[in-house]
This record gives sequence, structure tokens and C-alpha cells, in this order.
Amino acid sequence: MNAKNSILLLFLSSVILGLLRSGTSGWPFEGSEEKVQINFWNGFTGPDGRVMLRMIREFNEANPDINVTMQRMEWGIYYNKLMVAGIGGRGPDIFVVTAGALPRIERAGFLGNADALYAGKDRVPAEDFDPRLLELCEFNGHIVGLPMDVHPQGMYSNARMLKNAGIVDAAGHPYPPRDRKQFLAAVKRLKIAGESAGRVDQWGFALTVWRLNFMSLVPQFGGRYFDESGQCILDCEENIAALEFLVSLLGEDDLIPPPENGLGWIGFRQGKIAMVFDGIYMLGDLHRLNNVDYMASPLPQIGPHPGTYGDSHVLCLRAELPAAKQAAVLKFMRFLADSGLQWAEAGQIPARISARETEEFSRMKSQAAFAEQLPYVAYPPRTPGLFELQQQIDYAVERAMLKRVTPAEALREARVNFETYMDNANLPMIAKVSKSKTQP
Repeated sequence: MNAKNSILLLFLSSVILGLLRSGTSGWPFEGSEEKVQINFWNGFTGPDGRVMLRMIREFNEANPDINVTMQRMEWGIYYNKLMVAGIGGRGPDIFVVTAGALPRIERAGFLGNADALYAGKDRVPAEDFDPRLLELCEFNGHIVGLPMDVHPQGMYSNARMLKNAGIVDAAGHPYPPRDRKQFLAAVKRLKIAGESAGRVDQWGFALTVWRLNFMSLVPQFGGRYFDESGQCILDCEENIAALEFLVSLLGEDDLIPPPENGLGWIGFRQGKIAMVFDGIYMLGDLHRLNNVDYMASPLPQIGPHPGTYGDSHVLCLRAELPAAKQAAVLKFMRFLADSGLQWAEAGQIPARISARETEEFSRMKSQAAFAEQLPYVAYPPRTPGLFELQQQIDYAVERAMLKRVTPAEALREARVNFETYMDNANLPMIAKVSKSKTQP
């Protein structure tokens, strides 16, 4: 081989190697194109993570040019890792943020614009969402995410215990209490004393996550966390009334177990507690148990109004993604938007109205029961200080339940502490909303 041919062969080899590395679409051999790699972060470490993994596999199989990989971590450390990674420019391409946490994450500046999801030929219909929910995802006239679900608080009951206590409907089926009078009567009837003095073998009700038990009652009493001017009103009389009700359960009749014994959800799982307030997402835990004949129902109306607390998992994309990666991320988000019924199997309520109106969803008895509350669910306040507000509520409810201070004193101190933090951090109390062009 002469020198001229050797140089030509070396040149052709270099071209071929370059084409293989770049994944040029014109190369005739199949499989030479590189996949768009998508990194997806979330806190779905339980049964919901297994459902999401199944959905990701389905998407990857249907889209051979895209590969989505999922990284899961506990919610307790998730936001810290997300903030550090995002600020350092190493954030995931797509990630989950609860609607309540969006104002905090948005201020960090690494949320991408998701308006394109709601426009064009393959748009996700904005009108297929509760406007109140979509508004939580709106900042500076743009939508920054896709709500996947709504997860409200509701009530779980042990059906066998209800039936044994005669708490049934006209047909003899277990009937969870629906109002304050029925609830208190059921709590008393379901409490079974033990043989020894002071022992209780079965409780009618117990607190689970104290903060969420309180926040679920706040809208029932007409309570709020901020007024129209954006001032914190955590210790308003309506909120005090909600906390006073919880404290009253520890009155002379000892209707619930002592708060420090920590029975709560564990006691419900063990068949020692007949009723608890908790989130729809606890269904995954119950699905693994064979000894609990549970049923789900809306939160009983304890206050003057129906109400409960709820939040939403929102899919967000990283700001300033390269065009090809952004297109792949949006395609994945559209796929998840159309997979609400699969996601409901993980113990969630689909965010899209059309999914909730299907016969398939109506057969999901627990999810459908919790979904009855969606017309009046109270979403988190739009404050960048939500985590700090929740910490103060935790502390206030704990002190009141342990009877160290009155409910009024506990909430007043919590408000002062929260205001001090927000002032020192120079954070606005409320994130403003400006109507986006994509909203219905």
C-alpha cells in the first residue's frame, strides 16, 4: 500500500469513527445514534417509586432515542440536595417538587418554563386541571410545572372495628362518621378498656402527623395562615378553634391515647386504633398488609365547613436545557400527564379531571373516596417560607397537645417566630401570582 492510499484509509477511518461517536442520523447502520439521556429526581422511595419505575420502563421502550434514569431519595434530604445541585448547575433535567415548595425552589432560579406543555398540537389541556392547582404552578406569567396528582388528607377506618361497634349504615355495612357528632360518638364507642385499671385495649382515634391533623382542620373552621395583605395570621381565632378541638380530645374522658405514646399510624396498622386522619399516599403502606380490613373516607366535618389539607407532586424541568434535551423532557412529561390512572395505583389522585371521571378510577374505592374532597381541599399557602412555617406549626401543636401552653399561646408564639425568621431572611411572606396565558 503506497503512502497516498495509507493517508486516504486513515482519513476514512477517522470519519467513520467520528460518525459513530456523534450518532449522525445519516449513517446507514441501525443503532448508531446516541440516546438523549434524561436524569429524573424524586422522593418516591416507597411503593410509589416502583410504580414510577414501571412507567419509566414503558416510556423508554416506546422511545428508543431517549433514556430516562431515575434517582430516588428520602423527602427529608431531597430538597437540600436539589437546591445544592441546582445552584451548582448540576441539577437533574426533570424533578418533582410539591406545589407547596415551589415558591422556595422558584426563588433559587433553576425552574424552567413549562408553557410549551400547554400549547401546540400535542398540548396538555390546561382546562383539564383544577384552576386553583394550576395557579400554584404559575410564576411571573409562566407555568413552571405539570401537576401529577393531588394528595389530600382524609380518614382511614378499620371496617371490622366499626361493624363490631354497630357503626353501620341501614344495610349493615360499616359507615365511617361524617360529622362532628358522629365522629365523637364513634370515638367513644370504639374505645375498649382493658382488664387492668387504666389499660385500654382499643382506641377509637389517635393522632398521626400532628401538624397535618391540625392543618386539615384549619379550613373547616375558616382558618388561614395569611390575610389579604400578606400578613401572617397563624394565631387567628379560627386556627385557635381548630387546635382547641384536637386538645379537647385529651379532656376528662381521655378519648385518644396520650400523645407521647406515639401509637398513631403504627397503632392503626396493628389493629389497636380504629380511625386515623392521614394522607392518600398511605395506601401503599396498607396494600402490603393482610390483617387490616381498612376503608377510606373523607375527613369528617368537625368545623362549620367541609375542608381538608392537600398538596400535589409537580413535575419541573431544569432551566436552560439544550434544545434536544428539553424536547425529550417535554415528551416524557406529556407521557406522564397521560398516565394518571397508572400513577393513581400508587396511592394518588390524578391531577387531570378527565382521568378522575373514568370508570377505571371510580373502581379505585379509596382514591375515589378521598377525591370527594377535591372541591374544597386547601392547598399550601404560597410562601417561600413554607418549611419554616410548618416547623413552627409542628412546635405549636406539640406544645398545645402536651398542655404546656394554651392553643392561643402556642400559635401566637409560632407566628412571632415565623415573622422573625422571614424578616431576618429578607423573604416576602407571599409569592405573588400573575395570570399566565396558558391558564383557563
